[in-house]
Amino acid sequence: MLHYLFSFLLLANLNFLPLQNNGAEFNSVDLLQVNRIPVRQAETLAPVIDAKAGIVMDAHSGIILYEKNPHHPLPMASLTKIMVAVLILDTHDLDEIVTVKDDYYNVEGVKIGLRKGEQMTIRNLLTGLLVRSGGDAALALASYHSGSVDQFIETMNQKGKTLHLLNTQFKNPIGLDEDGHYASVFDLAMLTKYALRYPEFRRIVRLPSAEIFSVNGAISHHFYSTNKLLGSYLNIVGVKTGTTDAAGESVINLARGAQNQEIIAVLLNSPDRFQENKQLIDWSFRNYFW
Repeated sequence: MLHYLFSFLLLANLNFLPLQNNGAEFNSVDLLQVNRIPVRQAETLAPVIDAKAGIVMDAHSGIILYEKNPHHPLPMASLTKIMVAVLILDTHDLDEIVTVKDDYYNVEGVKIGLRKGEQMTIRNLLTGLLVRSGGDAALALASYHSGSVDQFIETMNQKGKTLHLLNTQFKNPIGLDEDGHYASVFDLAMLTKYALRYPEFRRIVRLPSAEIFSVNGAISHHFYSTNKLLGSYLNIVGVKTGTTDAAGESVINLARGAQNQEIIAVLLNSPDRFQENKQLIDWSFRNYFW
């Protein structure tokens, strides 16, 4: 009970952190839900999952509905990119133009195919970052924001401290496996809760596919989300997947109930992330009312 109360108070306080730019006002759903708290109404046993860690959190109060190893630090793969998006949305206008400074052909992992000299808006780079999980988009945004990737990583960790992410540390903005690059499911739920206050974040992470263009319209990039629950499972309204050898299959999903109640379901290192995520979401809506 103390843990739940701590979660509630801590995440409630995050709702009052100052926001900048990008229409970062509170989402209307937040305002409607602020006084609604999930209450357990059934005693059905929670699903047994094989993921190394998992959590279901009410997206508005921060109350935890389910947890397994909530504070255990684990590799987070491309869930890292949520922090990249947060830092950009905190400080930049969506229509700012970024000139790609480097070729990223040799970047490990998924890419959207940015070319040196290509100019893209922040909005389009965020789309490539969050829908396709483009590592080249992450590096372009990092360099634009901080002048260098190394400085951006420092900023990521500073933001983590500001958000009280006590079991999270960043070593790169892509999510590549690296010693000392980790997060807990509790911290990732908190980070996602913070990011969801940005309407543009909400809009992008629910896209099953996207096509973005360079500023002059000469270059296009078309790609698909790897989140198999988008479009096939109606309660899911986005967020992000991630996969590496060390992290296994990981996922964060936002699910919305019939009364617009929202929950954040996080899994790290699951052998069947979509099925286990769906099971936790179904169980949560069946066993709690708001």
